[in-house]
Amino acid sequence: MLAACLAAAQSQSNELSQYTNAVAHVQPSERVIQLERFAINAQPGALKIDALEYVVWEYLRAHNDAHALAWAHPLADADANNPVALALLSKQAREAVEKGSMKPDRLLAMSNRGLDGLSQLRRPLGMSEADFVLLKRESNAMLSGAAGAAELHMKDYVSARVYLHNAVSVNDKNAEDDYALALADLGGSDKNMKEGYWYLARAVDLSQGTPQGLEIARYARARYVKDGGSSSDWNDFLASAKPAGNEPQRQAYTAMASLNPPTPPTAPAHPAQKTATPVRNASIKTPPAATPINTKPAPSVWADTANPPVIQRRRVPATTGPMSLGILVETSLTTKENRSAVVNSLIDMLRHMSDQDEAFILTYDNNLVFNQDLTTDPHALEEAMESIKPQKGAVLDDAIAFSAGHLARIAKYPNRVLLVVSDGKNIDSHSSPLQTSAEINAAGVRIFCIGLDVNEMDGRYRLQALSSSTGGQSSFISSPGQFRNATREMAQNMGIDFRF
Repeated sequence: MLAACLAAAQSQSNELSQYTNAVAHVQPSERVIQLERFAINAQPGALKIDALEYVVWEYLRAHNDAHALAWAHPLADADANNPVALALLSKQAREAVEKGSMKPDRLLAMSNRGLDGLSQLRRPLGMSEADFVLLKRESNAMLSGAAGAAELHMKDYVSARVYLHNAVSVNDKNAEDDYALALADLGGSDKNMKEGYWYLARAVDLSQGTPQGLEIARYARARYVKDGGSSSDWNDFLASAKPAGNEPQRQAYTAMASLNPPTPPTAPAHPAQKTATPVRNASIKTPPAATPINTKPAPSVWADTANPPVIQRRRVPATTGPMSLGILVETSLTTKENRSAVVNSLIDMLRHMSDQDEAFILTYDNNLVFNQDLTTDPHALEEAMESIKPQKGAVLDDAIAFSAGHLARIAKYPNRVLLVVSDGKNIDSHSSPLQTSAEINAAGVRIFCIGLDVNEMDGRYRLQALSSSTGGQSSFISSPGQFRNATREMAQNMGIDFRF
């Protein structure tokens, strides 16, 4: 018995040495060859799965989707619910649904399994944190796009929009997802025509030069004219939707605001949904620290109806265990008279978090700015808080939707909490209440709000609705001197022992 145990321990030690030697290769081509050899010969277990995930990632970032898919199959054999494997397999299954050889409900079940497991994905040994974040984001985009395509085929246009908005927010240069989102916006009884045509124009631009590009362009123009628009206005849509390098999309928003979608005929015939073959995804870039994040690339014109459509997929927030915390601060509240109270109180709260807890700092005005992404490093969080500068603007709904979606995508723990510091104003947001609600539901996040100088009743109602609907809490104060007590109260209810 002892000899067998020693032999097993020696074997594990040898495997670990082989794995680390493979990962240590500087050249990606040599590293992937060594990892492939290791994955083929390794015993079933965590190291084998790590090696397979690493191989898949190396091919994904080299834009070799065929090789990534080939290695996704043995990864699925080693771990049936692995979200990285399911992301690639769902992308392949999406093509099968388009051809009619697979039912869309099977694709939806597969992609949802992957989305459910994404938050629990463990970083492969030796992979950098930056690469791991990119791997999760790219997997999320593939899974969300596949789920949205499945819902679109089943004519659940509202659910399709939610998934596809998530996909294009991660990767806004995927013609396939832009085209699917356009069809979802233009389908159903509550069409979002302006946004739908904007994404249709984006799909036309992104698919140029591909075999399907001409077909998409012809369909888009014909659909627009059939719905009562002119060819000249369609050309304006195409110009407005064209990406402008790395510049913010604000100019495109302004141009779009001057355009009117065509008035649909009384009883328009719904055209057959033609779908493009997948276009290779561009590399996904994570937002650098303190760099504005372009939120949604097109303005939302969903009506704020009294009874908006309800998305059934809701994740129940966890309330115990290590915490993944997002702190969302409206920068206009960090002026000279408020700054010391707001910044110092939040820093003190962060110092009382446990060693396992992770947090990010996101600020918003007219833009969203990542001052610090999820980290357990208290010094990085303190520096991020100190770096906040006051600006005008309040895209509150955009900030809530993005923060909830970000926690759903990459948070390490199921106990997800969002602390919002706001005056309740929501100015120039492009996210609709429906979209914001769907992101919150899917994330399973509890929202706690500190309302500072909330002078309008609709701002108070907005923050109260966010907290009460998620199992959180709201506190409203009128002076910076009350901020520390409000922070202490919120921290205690979130599970942070902050009494001093």
